[in-house]
Amino acid sequence: MGNSTWNWTATCRDIVNCSPNVDTTDVVNLDDRASEYEIVVLFMYLVTSAFGICGNSLTVFVILRHRRRTRTVATCFILNLAIADDLFLLCLPFMAYSTYTHQWVFGDVVCWLMNAFWGVNQYVSIFTTTFMSADRYLIAIYPLRSLPYRTCRNAFVACTITWTLSFLFVLPLPLYSRVREEQCQVVYCLIFAKIRQ
Repeated sequence: MGNSTWNWTATCRDIVNCSPNVDTTDVVNLDDRASEYEIVVLFMYLVTSAFGICGNSLTVFVILRHRRRTRTVATCFILNLAIADDLFLLCLPFMAYSTYTHQWVFGDVVCWLMNAFWGVNQYVSIFTTTFMSADRYLIAIYPLRSLPYRTCRNAFVACTITWTLSFLFVLPLPLYSRVREEQCQVVYCLIFAKIRQ
């Protein structure tokens, strides 16, 4: 299929000889800027994940808890976005760890799920934002004529279509996600990896 289009981990850089008899402490030389950059990225991933999961989960909780008072088209779309974002934010700790350690240790299933959640989040966010924009347009331009169409039931149908299309569009990502072991025992979670026989 060709080379990978997305690689969650870094390459086995700066390692010249990976034979077991060679002392790699002299061979592996990561400069200070790279390690500082990795620490900043790790910190950003973890902070984003922690605050994002808390915020989105609180949004989901409040909307579901008070669903009788908050049954509007806008809250249906906001709930949809919050659930999609939570799926992606659950992947960030795995990405943070693999970015910091330069290897993938979580196995095929987590690789498959992470790539699927990443892709589904993108499509659900795009489609939901498009539906929200169309809803705002109808409110602004046709406020009375659009009332029969702007119902929670129609918003739920739109969200169901969004998730269905997103899973269909993302289907190749988990199907072609592979964990591949390279030289030096560095393991990668790749999408569309060239499969070696």
